[in-house]
Amino acid sequence: MGRIHSVSVRALAEFAFERGDLTSFARAAARMRDGVRGHQALQALLPPSWRPEAPVSRDIEIGGRVLRVHGRADALSLDGEYARVLEIKTTAKDPRGIMKYDYPVHWAQGEIYACLCCLNERLPRAEVRLVYARLDGAKREYAEEYEAAELEERLVAYAGPYLDWISRVDDWRDAALPTLGALRFPYENYRDGQLEMAKRVFRAMRTGTGALIEAPTGIGKTAAALYGALKALGKGHVTAIFYLTARTTGRAAAEDALDRMRAQGLKIRSVTITAKEKACLLERRDCMGCPCAAGYFDRRRDALKRALSIQKLDAEAVRELAQEHELCPFELSLDISENADVVICDYNYAFDPRVRLKRYFDGRSRAGLLVDEAHNLADRAREMLSATLSGRRLAALRGRTARFEGKDSPMVRLMGELLAALNGRDREPESLAAPPEEILEAARRFSEVAMELEPADPEVAEFVYDCQWFVRVAKQFEEEHYRALILPEEKYLTVKLWCFDPSRHLRRALERVGGAALFSATLAPMAYYARLLGVDGAKDAALRLESPFPRENLKVLRLPVMVGMKDRERTLNAVCQVIHAMAEARPGNYLACFPSYAYLSLAYRRYRLLWPYEDVACQESRMTEPQRREFIARFQPAPARSMVAFIVLGGVFAEGVDLPDDRLLGAAIVTTGMPQLSFEREQLRELMDDAADGGQDAAYTYPGLIRVLQAAGRVIRTETDRGVVLLLDARYRQEKYRELMPPHWDVEDVGKLSRLNAELRRFWAEE
Repeated sequence: MGRIHSVSVRALAEFAFERGDLTSFARAAARMRDGVRGHQALQALLPPSWRPEAPVSRDIEIGGRVLRVHGRADALSLDGEYARVLEIKTTAKDPRGIMKYDYPVHWAQGEIYACLCCLNERLPRAEVRLVYARLDGAKREYAEEYEAAELEERLVAYAGPYLDWISRVDDWRDAALPTLGALRFPYENYRDGQLEMAKRVFRAMRTGTGALIEAPTGIGKTAAALYGALKALGKGHVTAIFYLTARTTGRAAAEDALDRMRAQGLKIRSVTITAKEKACLLERRDCMGCPCAAGYFDRRRDALKRALSIQKLDAEAVRELAQEHELCPFELSLDISENADVVICDYNYAFDPRVRLKRYFDGRSRAGLLVDEAHNLADRAREMLSATLSGRRLAALRGRTARFEGKDSPMVRLMGELLAALNGRDREPESLAAPPEEILEAARRFSEVAMELEPADPEVAEFVYDCQWFVRVAKQFEEEHYRALILPEEKYLTVKLWCFDPSRHLRRALERVGGAALFSATLAPMAYYARLLGVDGAKDAALRLESPFPRENLKVLRLPVMVGMKDRERTLNAVCQVIHAMAEARPGNYLACFPSYAYLSLAYRRYRLLWPYEDVACQESRMTEPQRREFIARFQPAPARSMVAFIVLGGVFAEGVDLPDDRLLGAAIVTTGMPQLSFEREQLRELMDDAADGGQDAAYTYPGLIRVLQAAGRVIRTETDRGVVLLLDARYRQEKYRELMPPHWDVEDVGKLSRLNAELRRFWAEE
């Protein structure tokens, strides 16, 4: 038997009768919920001879290809001569208005199940019953009888479009496979550590385990990780590779590495998934009225066939293809991902239960994961697994709905009931070990009733979806991993079901795939991040690579400036003088990194006051993509005079930005980067106090140090780079900070400005 292609009954039927519009996500969620309830209600009324949710599967050879067709019939009854199949379809419509053949795809599903049963049980005939039901009990039922031979003919006809598609996919893979086997590393030589990293990634994919890798900035992590994973893909250890990253710069690096491999002859089809709001073709995104959503499935297949001939489907290529076929670019990229070799996307498409790609991540799969900048994953996972219900947001939506629908409309009254439960008067912030029952019950009622009202306002529909997610998270709430945070917000409450420990979810997600490599330049201490990211130290390999660059090329100086909140105004001139001394020592581009926009703005204004004619730039909050590109363009090579860019630690310019050679000569990092005090951070500190690493370190020290090391990592990117890093905070002298510094840093203490000037002059003179 040749290659077996597994396909569900539903997918086969839908492929044969593919047509219709994209559906609002909130309504789709409601239909899934109602569908389960409707199925269960009807299944409970069946006689004992019927088996509900009956698994059915069979391998069928058609046109020289083998399909493994599988699924679960809503209900099934078998006797010596007959197979009886029940297909249940729930609907919000009056089912009495649905005619027998209005939805041929529903008949096709029942007929395929009936055919499989006849073949498996060697039965000569079958009956298909199709029931349309509404939750209030209204229903309409149709039935049709078939001979087994007729069902086989129908199955072959339904499989035709799918087999045509599969043959195109197979032809591509047959052409691509030899190039994977012949793939060479995309650079002439390996940097120290790259080969070892590639081997560790390959091993993780081959054994279906995980690898946690700390590789210093500039080592070439992206190329090494992709090379190891692609070799595993060529050997058949994984079926697809997901390159997961939190930043646009990470995606660009992955695309560039694949381009370099394609230039050597590799045939690989990759797709980059861009966030919906960035991918949208409309000036104002409105999914409910979008012309690219209307008739989407009528036009999709031609676009997907065209995509099979394009190797690099980055954001621009997907957008052009979507425009050509008048399709939603975001949805098209998701569809393309189902048959891509490499998918470049954000973490949430693999880890977020609400938006993860179901084909790969709802059950077990053989996809291989490459998780870039893995130090960001834990905080992102906390947000993915948490749910928030905001009274202030609901009050604003209720006011707007009342203006359009009237104060006595059912939706306005329903919103008022939930808003009453979110009354925040005389409440203090609290952290509870269980969701507040009164609010949870109000959320349950709201989420159940609101979708039956079919809200037309997209923001109201989104709120309903968020409320459904709140109820869903409450069902999986466990004290070991969650807290309910009660946060007064003016006269209303915000309730957050907060996942403070995402390790179990991440561990289960990693166990469901064909192998995973999580890597970053900063994973100190590694034992802490291994636990937090769900990497099992007993079976998953941890690897810490040394910097491949000469130690003497980086000058790290520690200055005991007091920069705490109460000291900032007093020491602001001293901070500015240190930054100016760094910039004055040699013409070049420099970073001045601060823990907040408030401190950044304060220092920037003082620096401009002291040196009004110096070349400076300042990061602003919520910069657009063009503004970011313009900011990066300020870092020109070999400038005639110094330019200092004031940026925020942990922001877009402090992580992931690549400024090689002489485009960046140094970074002054002010404070230890600790996150600002907040109720949530304090709760994390208290909850982690009994952990091995201690609450203060888990909540503040480690996240802060990650930001510091990421910013410092912008300075040295290649073997020939030279640069300086200045650490401005007296706390850097504490033992725990000294122990967490990278081993290739030779940190020197400098107590006076005159000494700083001398050390900087000496360093640059040695060049």
